[in-house]
Formats: sequence, structure tokens, C-alpha cells
Amino acid sequence: MALTKTRTRTQTALTRLALLIANVHGELALVEGLLAGPEERPDAQLRGLAAKRAELQELRTALYASLLQFDPGLDPADIGSDDGWLKKFGRGGGKSAVGRYLKAISPS
Repeated sequence: MALTKTRTRTQTALTRLALLIANVHGELALVEGLLAGPEERPDAQLRGLAAKRAELQELRTALYASLLQFDPGLDPADIGSDDGWLKKFGRGGGKSAVGRYLKAISPS
């Protein structure tokens, strides 16, 4: 079947939604890992992480609903995770990037 403009737009939208979901999965995995980790964290960081987790879960639900509008046969939970979202906090996603992320989400 030849790709029509509508089919191309739909495929582009699906690809972008999948990437957004992968980024949310990656960020949510980091947040949940930090909350469950053995490290003691200041209360401000814990509040920031809890708020961010709630925000990400809400965003994930909305993105899942959007994806299912395009193709109800897809299972959004099968989409992997991506750390592309962490690049804005530093190269490589190392400890310093995670530290900057924690600083950015912690209330002042």
C-alpha cells in the first residue's frame, strides 16, 4: 500500500507519541528508583520526587489514551524507556546530570 499524506501523518504522530511515552517511562523509572533507593534524601528532594512521580503518572495516562486513539490494538506499556529527556541536565546522564535534575525538581 502506498503511503498517503494521511497515513504518513498518522505514522509520524504515532512515532512521536511512542518517543514521548519512552521518555516518560525513562524519567518515571529514575524517579521511582531514587525514591526506593537506600540513600537518605532531604525532605525537599523527597517532596519534589513525589510530586514529579504523580505528574509523570498523570502524563503517562494521558499519553496512553492518546496512543490508543490512533491504534486501540497497541499496548503502550510495551514501549521501552529512553533517557533522551535527561540530556538537558548534562551529557551522558551521569551522577552530575541526576544531581542537576534533583535540584531542578526540588522545591526551594
